Order: sequence, then C-alpha cells, then structure tokens
Amino acid sequence: MKTTLLSLAVAAALSIAAVASAAPASASAEVASESVKISAARYHMEPQQFLDYQSSYQLSNGETMRFTRQVGRFYTEIKGQARVEIFAVGPAEFITRNGSRMVFDDAGDSLTVSNYERLPMTAQLPANTIVMAKR
Repeated sequence: MKTTLLSLAVAAALSIAAVASAAPASASAEVASESVKISAARYHMEPQQFLDYQSSYQLSNGETMRFTRQVGRFYTEIKGQARVEIFAVGPAEFITRNGSRMVFDDAGDSLTVSNYERLPMTAQLPANTIVMAKR
C-alpha cells in the first residue's frame, strides 16, 4: 500500500513538472503567433482574365477610374492622374502597395474600392473611404 501511494505521489510530481515545463513553451508560442505579420497572397492572373476588368468605371463620387494592362502588369488610374500598379490577390480582387482594395462583381460590371483614400492620386479623404461603380 505504501509503495502504491509512493508511486502515485511520484507520478503526480512528474506530471506537474511536465505541465510546468510545457507552459512556458505554449505561452511563447502564443506570443509568437501574435507577432506574425500577415500579408495578402499574390494570385497569378493571366492577361486574358484581366480583359473582364480592363475598362473605365464611373465611381459613386463622380470620378472615373480606368484599369489597364501593360507588359504583364496591371494598373489603375483616375482620369487626369498618374497610374498606380495593382496586384491580383484573387480572381476578381486587386490591391495597391498602399492598401487600397478593388473587388469586382458581376463579371467585371461592378466595382467596390475600399480604402480609396490610400490611392496616391486622391484628395485627402477620411480613413476607410469606400466608393462603388458600375461599368
């Protein structure tokens, strides 16, 4: 009986020691996962796929946004302003280096631009500005 109790006590002590040594590892894993930098994945879009979006769109704020392609790169520009390179992140979704996001619907007939104010060619606008358009 004393041997059984002694064995249980040793097993409990070892279990507590194992849990205690594992706790810092899981805590550091939590911290590491919080500090991971997330970025949008690139999506390879063929030039033929871009034809659905290569057009001009009348934005809800009255401006016209045009989408073009040149030598395998995709661009957007607001009429009269410099063009900005855009990067495909999905079959109907693009981003700029500054974080503006363009999402097309209805086979390219409608467009939503999130973070519009981050486009370098726009005037000072409030954060998280969204504009919409139809072709």
